[in-house]
Amino acid sequence: MTITVNFNYESIHRLANTDGIVSASPAIPRAGRLYVILNNSTARTVYVGTSSDVKARFVSRLQVIREMGFDVGSPTIFIVQIQINTVYTQPGDDGIADGIDVEHLLIRTYVKLLGLNVRNVTKWGVFRNTTTDKLIWSLNNQAGITDFGGPYRYSLEPNGSNGSSF
Repeated sequence: MTITVNFNYESIHRLANTDGIVSASPAIPRAGRLYVILNNSTARTVYVGTSSDVKARFVSRLQVIREMGFDVGSPTIFIVQIQINTVYTQPGDDGIADGIDVEHLLIRTYVKLLGLNVRNVTKWGVFRNTTTDKLIWSLNNQAGITDFGGPYRYSLEPNGSNGSSF
């Protein structure tokens, strides 16, 4: 059997500072998703995160950006919807959806296969397909991200088979 994971990049959000209030435009959705923060001022550097409510997650982060006086023109936020075997699935705050650590899988894909610099290092290590099924995953640019270069499609054999980790 095969498990298919789609990382659907569904929206792009840019930060703006209006009268001292930092906000994302368009508004970040209140939903369980992965998110990618692209640092436009540093070449090919991203941060990948997960939240059961990305809008709530960014409330405090946007406040810190404002209070620290960071250039709000630098980061771009991408919201990534997860689809497993054609069913939309919300990852938890631990990055796991339907028993698959989709946050780890995306981080490892960025580091190992796309050569991006990823700032959060806790999930840089080897990703193992711990299922008994072949894992096929793709990165799909539904948001119209320029220079995305995709779509990308990869596969990994079940745990215990040749090629079960990367």
